[in-house]
Amino acid sequence: MVYGYCRVSTKHQNLKRQIDALIAYGIKEENIYVDEITGVVLKRRGLESLKNVLTTGDTLVVKEIDRLGRNRKQTTELIKEFIEKDIDIIALDIPYLKEFILKEIKREKGFMEIMATTLLSLILEVAEQERHKILDRTKEGKEKALEAGVKFGRKRKLTRQKFVRTYNQMIKDERSPKEIQEKLKICKQTYYNYKKRYIR
Repeated sequence: MVYGYCRVSTKHQNLKRQIDALIAYGIKEENIYVDEITGVVLKRRGLESLKNVLTTGDTLVVKEIDRLGRNRKQTTELIKEFIEKDIDIIALDIPYLKEFILKEIKREKGFMEIMATTLLSLILEVAEQERHKILDRTKEGKEKALEAGVKFGRKRKLTRQKFVRTYNQMIKDERSPKEIQEKLKICKQTYYNYKKRYIR
């Protein structure tokens, strides 16, 4: 079985780019595991669920190899864990990872195995440095935007008072649920969630 894994490390990133790449590769969406919230340890809900379903002979696909772990050490430990369980790893950004590096690491100790391990370590180090650069640039860009008066954060949620007031008025005017949703600019599910919670 072929599975995919995606992870974002900050709230300003989204998973769409990674998921689209995995689907384009041929992985079914239900076989793609994701983690949107990151922590100081490697235990993540999506990753742990994925590890529970992966078995010998399966293949794990990631768009970028550094998506597996928060840093080089964690990523290396995960790769070794998967190798020991005979799970293939494909990184779409490093097409030679499986055929050369991981293949050589699986072999008996020798010069090529050492070279492959060293190359993997170098790749992960470069990826980690690139991630730090991106985070630094994002931080600098946000600081400049704040100085320029740009506001960040989610839009304020619909309040209970506004929902109840609008709902009661529009029901009184014999408006349909769809019209109420359009008026409040909310989806059907949100409308029924609010109705169930606040309308008696």
